[in-house]
Amino acid sequence: MSEQAAAIYKAWFINFEMNNGICPDDWTDGVLGDIAEIASGKRPPMKQNNKTDDVCIPLVGAASIMGYTNTVLYDSKILVTGRVGTHGVIQRFNQGCWPSDNTLVITTDRYEFVNQILLGVDYKSMNRGSTQPLITQGDLKKIEIILPNDAALDEFENLAGGLMSQYEKNVKENAKLSELRDSLLPKLMSGELEVSEIDF
Repeated sequence: MSEQAAAIYKAWFINFEMNNGICPDDWTDGVLGDIAEIASGKRPPMKQNNKTDDVCIPLVGAASIMGYTNTVLYDSKILVTGRVGTHGVIQRFNQGCWPSDNTLVITTDRYEFVNQILLGVDYKSMNRGSTQPLITQGDLKKIEIILPNDAALDEFENLAGGLMSQYEKNVKENAKLSELRDSLLPKLMSGELEVSEIDF
């Protein structure tokens, strides 16, 4: 489903297939900062590797969840990408989390559109670091984009948003099934659970 969203984005906003390959006259040139707020993450008040009842807020690093903390920094729909270290991984969050100080946090009303833009950025060419890869807020804000009209953006948000919502539900369901498998398998192997009498 993520591939479908990407294909629709390319067809509509790169190849302009809905307008015979020509960019519509009422679409304008702009920069990412025109439609998105970009801020740096922050150092968490505390961190631990394992999730517990009291420390259960995902601590987001440049490429993945790197641990847990006890406080929420963002409790809204955000996109997170690396500021220092790993570049080019785009993480989506719609729950309480704490993006660390080596990340950039993107908030926007055009969530799916901006997500596709970020997935297509050449981050290597934006690197300012010498000893360690670095991208600044300003560099990300200045990424040149085409700004479609509101009608096209609204339609894309609805369509891609529906696809990505189902995709994320599937990912969560798979994670739950994997967790269940990992908890049951040792019990089956040890004989703690007996399944020989179960009628399949």
